[in-house]
Amino acid sequence: MNRWVAIVLIFILAFPVIPLVKAQPIIVISVPQEYFEGKPGDTIKIPVTVRNAGNETAYNITIYISGLVKGLQYTMAAISKLDPNQNATVELTIYIKDAKSGTYDLKIVGRVGSLLFEKPIKVRVLTVIDYKLDIQVEDKYLYGNDIEATLVVRSLSNVVIVGTISYELYSEEGLLKKNSWVTYINPQEKWGYTVFLPKPKVGKYTIILRAEFGGITKTLTRSFLVYRRNLTYEAYFKNGIIYVRVVDKEDNGVKDISVEIKGMLFKTDSYGFVKYEIKEPGVYKIKLNLDGKIVETFVEVKKIFIDLEQKNETLIVHVKDDTGKEISNVGIEAIGPSGKAYAVTDENGQAKISLNEIGYGLITIKAESSKYIGSEVSINIEKPKYEKKSTTTIIITTPTPVQINETSTQVEQPKKDYDYLLIILLLSAVLFGITSYAAFFMPIKLEEQLDKYYFVKVKAPKLRGIKNFKYERVINAVDARATKGKVSIDGNKVVWEIEELEPEEEAFLQVLL
Repeated sequence: MNRWVAIVLIFILAFPVIPLVKAQPIIVISVPQEYFEGKPGDTIKIPVTVRNAGNETAYNITIYISGLVKGLQYTMAAISKLDPNQNATVELTIYIKDAKSGTYDLKIVGRVGSLLFEKPIKVRVLTVIDYKLDIQVEDKYLYGNDIEATLVVRSLSNVVIVGTISYELYSEEGLLKKNSWVTYINPQEKWGYTVFLPKPKVGKYTIILRAEFGGITKTLTRSFLVYRRNLTYEAYFKNGIIYVRVVDKEDNGVKDISVEIKGMLFKTDSYGFVKYEIKEPGVYKIKLNLDGKIVETFVEVKKIFIDLEQKNETLIVHVKDDTGKEISNVGIEAIGPSGKAYAVTDENGQAKISLNEIGYGLITIKAESSKYIGSEVSINIEKPKYEKKSTTTIIITTPTPVQINETSTQVEQPKKDYDYLLIILLLSAVLFGITSYAAFFMPIKLEEQLDKYYFVKVKAPKLRGIKNFKYERVINAVDARATKGKVSIDGNKVVWEIEELEPEEEAFLQVLL
């Protein structure tokens, strides 16, 4: 006997037999068909039969579909226990979302622990040609705004589609715009185009979008309205502020209306107001954009001018505007060393202040009105001096009878002296003549500077007018205007000329520095 055969026999007899095959489950997967098809949006249901062909019980069997395809979504199933030679049926689902057309190789997989069992299948995604039209535009637009309408063609196909797109834009007067294209769109992508309409007129507009892809023709129509609100406005000056208000036909304030004042742009608040503080007189131009309708208006802001006149213990305040017109109902505040006093101008623009109440010395006068820019002046006022009148006191006594025997004494009367009285009368006559000439024959001219404004007032005397009046002043002026006559700016000099002023007539010059 061969020596090696003997050795093998001895080894087998010496040790027990070791099994060569370990017991394990064997999973067999079967389906009623191996080919499935559908189009985007469809759901494919696959019944799967699982049989345990092994000699051991299988636990926790997982059944799923293998194969990564964009646009396909799968479900899975599980079997907790399957004895030898036992069958179980589960259902798997394939949802075709937006997969491209074509045939895809997939596998149904059964997994038990680390063991995998597979069954190949084929899924065909059918070709679909479809698309959707859209016009992205609002229903209403306020007049004065630019309008953009976006045209959209969105592919619902799973293949590239080729076709034509066109549009027309109509107003109530007829065709405004049109265009057309030959183009392609990739699967599930979109084509877009924006129609721009700059500030169209009030009225109704219509857009028609047409397309043809793969023999499928579609049309979409959208309309929109361009309208203007019935807006009104008011602009006025009050208490140092220019107010602009915009309201609708129900008298409700309108928000976000553009208002331009002196080159500065504002927006109305929720109550329809714009407020602009004023510190200088002048004419202010206001521009409003009322839903695309541009309107302009002007607000004239005037300043108060104060003239003072003292009559004995009374200070008379004269209030006028820059045209020389008297202003009534102006509040006057007088501040002096002894206190304050208040008054209101009458219909002649005058107010009277008692100097005994506020005292003599430096007096400050303030004039304020809701319709004008206020004014303030200061002046030193002295207490009036009165001439002392000489009085003669006559004492009458009743004489006591005296008996005169021999002689009587005669009393000499004092001699009257009229020299001082004559001098006083002469001085009074000269002073009266000078003041009367100034009041009745000399013109009155007053000048005042407030911030960037320089004001000049000239008044003709009571008994004669002024002819060929001319005023010149060296001053750097930006602009100048007068209530009468003509004004010119020659380099750094302002010249004001008036042909004639009637007796007591006034004229004003306003210079912007």
